[in-house]
Amino acid sequence: MRFATRVLGGVSGVALAIAATPARAHVAPAQGENNRYIKVLPFGDRVRIAYTIFYGETPGRALRRALDTDHDGLISDGEAQAYGDKLAPQVAAALELEVDGVRQPLTWTEVSVGLGMPATTAGAWSIDLVAWPCTAAHHVVLRDKYDLPLIGETELWVVDMPNIHIDRARIGAMDDPTHDFQFTGRLRELASEGLDLTYTAGPHAGPGFAGACSTGAAAARPAPRWPLLLTAGAGALLGLLLLLRRRAPPGRRRGTESKLSSAGSTDPE
Repeated sequence: MRFATRVLGGVSGVALAIAATPARAHVAPAQGENNRYIKVLPFGDRVRIAYTIFYGETPGRALRRALDTDHDGLISDGEAQAYGDKLAPQVAAALELEVDGVRQPLTWTEVSVGLGMPATTAGAWSIDLVAWPCTAAHHVVLRDKYDLPLIGETELWVVDMPNIHIDRARIGAMDDPTHDFQFTGRLRELASEGLDLTYTAGPHAGPGFAGACSTGAAAARPAPRWPLLLTAGAGALLGLLLLLRRRAPPGRRRGTESKLSSAGSTDPE
């Protein structure tokens, strides 16, 4: 199956970029299984990782009753968000992220619960989790060890974005030229080796839409040395001038100071 239209357009900030990618057919919910969809969008300064869990009709209905904490038969926005905020760190803890060779925690910037109908008697529903890790060298490894109950299908898709060339996108030995990996059940390689993504960003590649990347990009790039060298050189020159000043004869030093004072003074006296 393919990503749902709602999954593709989960964030309005990237709607135009997503519109330039191939369209996907609508996903029909499973009856007794839960599906997982992972979409990776590479940008010039970061990647967008959208992780969607689509609960099936039967397990989704059972979870709805758990979400209804006040037992009024309806799930409020607050009740739905409380569940999302509880699940999000559990999923993040089960994902391993390496960016430019450095292991880092996965931080969700968006947690969105999509119930459709708020009634506890309804069925399938989904939760979207979005992260924007920054990358300077454009190398990302993502391992997924989340134990999704009643797991059905999984689809992991690396999107071909404008002015981005995907150099490598593999899951273990799996190498799909469309960068669209689909499988049923649990895949050992996704947990052990994970998605290994390397890409090249062209000069017109767009940036991400989740704030500045100064922290992540600075960590990945070596710090420039010229400010340190300039500071050290200035300090050495100042030290040499002070040393020469101390070694000068008293009369000569006073004469020099007098000339400097006279040349630099703006006092009419």
